[in-house]
Amino acid sequence: MSMDQKTILIIIHVFGAVIGAGGAYMSDLLFLKAARDEVISKTEIGFLKLGGKIGWFGLFILVLSGTGLFLLDTEKYLASPKFLVKMTIVAVLIINGIIFHATHIPRMARHAGQHFPSSDEFMRKRPLLLLSGCVSIISWSAALILGMLKSIPYSYETTMLLYAAAVGLAFLGAFTLKNKLVPGRKRQ
Repeated sequence: MSMDQKTILIIIHVFGAVIGAGGAYMSDLLFLKAARDEVISKTEIGFLKLGGKIGWFGLFILVLSGTGLFLLDTEKYLASPKFLVKMTIVAVLIINGIIFHATHIPRMARHAGQHFPSSDEFMRKRPLLLLSGCVSIISWSAALILGMLKSIPYSYETTMLLYAAAVGLAFLGAFTLKNKLVPGRKRQ
């Protein structure tokens, strides 16, 4: 019994999504756990970087297998709002990942072992860090949900508005809980 190309690519695609989302969720939860004591150690930074590498590896597999699936039936995919939404969300994940690893991780590494709420720079950038985390969680969750659906009942525009609303609500919640998620009080 042999599997066709599409089935093999779908299996690889699912593994990419699981690995990528797992790495991203792990990194997000590790950061929140590390932030609780208001000091992020070099070891914790190392785990965040490892989670990031796992996320990038999964995203690479996802994009590679997704490209293979796309090439099997380009007309079908280009006419699918679900596919176009997924591609937009994957682009957002890539951009967010680049920003996170180019700005947030180096900032955390510069403050490793220090009381980060005492850093004006860290605290000024805290909303951007929260936004990046919200974009990551909502985007990976949306990609997983879209991957499980055969089709979506809405247009590309409507679905993207729902996605943007979900990111906005997540950020509003995270910003409201910012002092619990990423403590901001100064040591006396």
